[in-house]
Amino acid sequence: MKSFFSSLLFLILISGNARAFDTKNVEMFGYLRAGVGTNTYGGDQECFYNQGAGGGSGVGRNEFRLANECSNYLELGFRFNHIKSETKNVYTQFRIANTSPGNDSFESAKQSTNFVEAFAEIQGMNDLPYSFWVGKRFYRDQDVYIDDYYYFGSMNGNGAGMGNVDVLGGKFSLAYLREVTDTKTNIGTQGITVYDARLKNVPWNNSLKQNFWVAFGSAPEATDTTTKVKYEKANGYIVGTLLDYNINDNGFNHFAVLFGQGLMNNFNLYGDSTITLGNQQSSEKRLRFINHTTYNVNKKWAFHLSLNHERLMAGGETKEQWMGLGIRPVYRITETFHLVTEAGSSIVQNNGARRLSRVTIAPQLGLSEDIWGRPVLRAFYTHSFWNSKNKANIAQNAPTYADKTAGGAYGFQMETFF
Repeated sequence: MKSFFSSLLFLILISGNARAFDTKNVEMFGYLRAGVGTNTYGGDQECFYNQGAGGGSGVGRNEFRLANECSNYLELGFRFNHIKSETKNVYTQFRIANTSPGNDSFESAKQSTNFVEAFAEIQGMNDLPYSFWVGKRFYRDQDVYIDDYYYFGSMNGNGAGMGNVDVLGGKFSLAYLREVTDTKTNIGTQGITVYDARLKNVPWNNSLKQNFWVAFGSAPEATDTTTKVKYEKANGYIVGTLLDYNINDNGFNHFAVLFGQGLMNNFNLYGDSTITLGNQQSSEKRLRFINHTTYNVNKKWAFHLSLNHERLMAGGETKEQWMGLGIRPVYRITETFHLVTEAGSSIVQNNGARRLSRVTIAPQLGLSEDIWGRPVLRAFYTHSFWNSKNKANIAQNAPTYADKTAGGAYGFQMETFF
């Protein structure tokens, strides 16, 4: 890991001697959070997730995430501007992401580092305003910040596309994207192909704009070269819209409705491309509603608010439901000292209702009174509680609390954008 960053730094330094990569044309950006926490028994902090929240597999979304982040995380990106003017914009961009548990000094065997972006984009060439890109990128639009949840237009991966096309007062873009598995078949490595179309910022008035998103994905029929299992042809689609309301230049409200079917019912690139005869994926449909608000009420108060609902249906019946509600009020005691609290509750219904709720208090020192002002240094205490139906799921990530219905942690965290 150390040698990787040394090599990266060396490349950046020598790039200053190359005409195309003059250091004055290099932009660095990223995100970092790191901290330390102790659980209520005196051991290392353990985090609590409501599995199934937000669809997909794994532990679920990190809802009401303040003080419920048990790892250090870094995104570090560089943009090399070859041409940057009012009419032309040509750049190369890459970004790495590193995750580590934060247990010791080096953690060489416990952390992961990946290239999550590596693409080039050209805009304004040949006297055309359009943009064209090829590579791997974070191809995503809107998120719920307090849940760390990109819910609309999240198609991160490898692909190519064009954009900046004027349509109905907004901007239209089109992309071709691929996600490839490790499965070898008679037609090659199995994967998913997605065609993604977006129309952003269509104005209704000075305060209200609307986004539209449509995507179609498919995976071919194939036969596994090792097991000889036959994979059925799979496909699916996404349709969605998002209303973006500017609240008197003091914040925004985003309301989105999305519908996904079959291969695309998780609203991303990662549907199952290796389905066999009788698999339910083709009949699965997912409906998602999201309302996300960030608002500066006055000089003293501001808040983030999220209301999320999702329903997975298969064979004409509801297979799983999720509802989450959370709020993060910020009280500015002074311009740079804030009292931040967060409270939320989540319910996942799948063969019974699994509940998870959390309350957190976190005084922090910040760069400014802006709700987005970073960096911040926080102290925190967080308390989560869940019902008995959720014990086994919670224990998978927090084994210390396997026989409990509540748990907590205290500690410190820093967070910054740059």
